Amino acid sequence: MKILYFAPIDWDYIRQRPQHLAKRLADTFVFFYIQPLGLRNLRLSDLGRMVKRLAGLFKAKDSKGMLHIKDLFYIPIINRHIQRTNLFILENQLKPLAGDETIIWITTPSNLLPSLLARLKFKALVYEMIDDYDKIHIQMEKDIRKTEQLLFNRADLIITTSSALFEKAKGINKNKEVILIGNGVDYNFFNRDSFKRPVEFKGMDKIVGYVGTIDNWMDFETLSFLAERRQDLDFVFIGPLKTGGLPQGKNIHFLGKRDYESIPHYCNSFDVCLIPFKPGEFADTINPVKLYEYFALGKPVVAYKMRELLPLNNLMYLAQDKEDFLLKVMQALSEKDYNVKLQRKELAKSNDWSTKVKLLENALSKLSV
Repeated sequence: MKILYFAPIDWDYIRQRPQHLAKRLADTFVFFYIQPLGLRNLRLSDLGRMVKRLAGLFKAKDSKGMLHIKDLFYIPIINRHIQRTNLFILENQLKPLAGDETIIWITTPSNLLPSLLARLKFKALVYEMIDDYDKIHIQMEKDIRKTEQLLFNRADLIITTSSALFEKAKGINKNKEVILIGNGVDYNFFNRDSFKRPVEFKGMDKIVGYVGTIDNWMDFETLSFLAERRQDLDFVFIGPLKTGGLPQGKNIHFLGKRDYESIPHYCNSFDVCLIPFKPGEFADTINPVKLYEYFALGKPVVAYKMRELLPLNNLMYLAQDKEDFLLKVMQALSEKDYNVKLQRKELAKSNDWSTKVKLLENALSKLSV
């Protein structure tokens, strides 16, 4: 069997759920990781990525075994006339890959996809709800909901990553099979025997840190408050910057993206780990990958109350407001309970990506019958 996986993020973006699943599923399936088609028009900030994507069309891909990274040529402009041209262009690139033994797996509600599916042969369709996209792209909410409904009606299997998304999926089409498979961690990659302290941390004593995309769903007001009130602490953020208006301060450090191989070393150097998302409806749909990575190291984690985190209240520190967030950071810094550290590691180990892939392989095998 072959999988055409329409990915939500570029392969060389920070390592997240899509890349982890792709690498492991490629042990069983011929797996084409198709770089994102996008949900919006091209922006100036996207030009570098698009140039790199175009260059990728003219060089051999670094395929490993049954895993293939696939760049597609298309015009990154969303309007009615361009869409017709894009459908023709994409159809001719994908037809040689699709067929009666192909599973098409979609992760974003691009309005190109329903029409494109009508032009391709495939065995089954999977739609995976990774995010609540109409909350992220509010200006395109109506189009996204329409596309998502079309994909739901056609899908043979729907995968969700959180309880809130599972409920939303059942609300869109209660007759479809929906499964919940949350995020995980490469446990052995993080839970290693030795670590190196990054050179950037020289001179820092107590570090409160975060690893992941830095975007407008983070609570910068709370982060500023923390840094102002505790100038004896260093607040470190590692990951690509996707927004402006960042908090400023001599003890606030945005280090940018780092190689995945180095991430365990950074996280292990944190005294307290953060999931600094704004509380609310969007945050309640998130099952954070970074939580399991922090837990694989046994680290104390502070976050606002989020639906997916509430059952883990005994293993982490959940805050109600910014004053309480500061209190929870201080409690985490003074944590002495070694047993809770072991419990975090056990929870992370039980959520290794290998366990998630077994669940997925079982669901996908039913589609191939």
